[in-house]
Amino acid sequence: MLAAALLEAGHAVAVDVVIFDQPVSKADRRREYANALLTAVLERTVPEFGPYQIRHAVAHMERPRLFQALKDGDLVNLTAYPATPDWMRELKPVPVPIDLGLQSWRIFLIDAKSQPALRATRTLADLARLKAGSGSAWATLQSLKEAHLTVVTGSSYTGLFQMLMAGRFDYLPRGVNEIFAEYDTHKPDYPALAVEETLLLHDRIPSLFFVAPREKRLHRRITAGMEALLADGSLERLVLQYHRNDLRRAKLCTRKRFELPNRQLDPALFGRKELWLNPFEARHGFCPALLPR
Repeated sequence: MLAAALLEAGHAVAVDVVIFDQPVSKADRRREYANALLTAVLERTVPEFGPYQIRHAVAHMERPRLFQALKDGDLVNLTAYPATPDWMRELKPVPVPIDLGLQSWRIFLIDAKSQPALRATRTLADLARLKAGSGSAWATLQSLKEAHLTVVTGSSYTGLFQMLMAGRFDYLPRGVNEIFAEYDTHKPDYPALAVEETLLLHDRIPSLFFVAPREKRLHRRITAGMEALLADGSLERLVLQYHRNDLRRAKLCTRKRFELPNRQLDPALFGRKELWLNPFEARHGFCPALLPR
């Protein structure tokens, strides 16, 4: 259960126990930011909610199994994932994007030989002639389909890299916050793996903390912490601390940008401007004024 009784200085102290899901592997660096954010959120809320303990689930779970485990709340009671309607409906979402929407800016992992065909792309209709890869349960899948793009799905995260390099599809859209960690991890195994240089998709799918339904106190605590970090600018500073170099490497302002529809989620998620970091704003310094938006 969330509240565990510990003896501290002779007194019983209620401790909030967080069971966070495991990353794909120890080599998967994508979870470093979420771990740091979770710690910051829990630290910020100590005055109101008291001490805490972070544990990790015993093994990684693919998205469908993780969803069921979260609904039960025994093996895991918290995760950070892109939002889908069923997760929003059946779990307890914290409605502040953990990365201020950075993951919704997507560029592609490709086999280097596919770069000429992608460089020639001018419209979504052009892009639809090529094949995108996606996990079969990923939040991005419906947005890709609603944009009438051609999609090949796979059930395994690691298997998607094998499928890409085997030519099963032409490009794998990945969030700008994760693509370079994935590239650096998988490049030794796939020497022809490359980051596509010219295109950008924006799907406005937020990555959120999701809490097990029975953990109402934990949900209140994570929500309070996220709102506090958002209000004083700490959340944006942490996002940029971890992902400033990713944004520089991505060179978003030099890319052809396509906006994808997002009809899956409640429009209220998009109503607060402060929840969405715009990397094209001059104050961030990623886009020189003369480059196209």
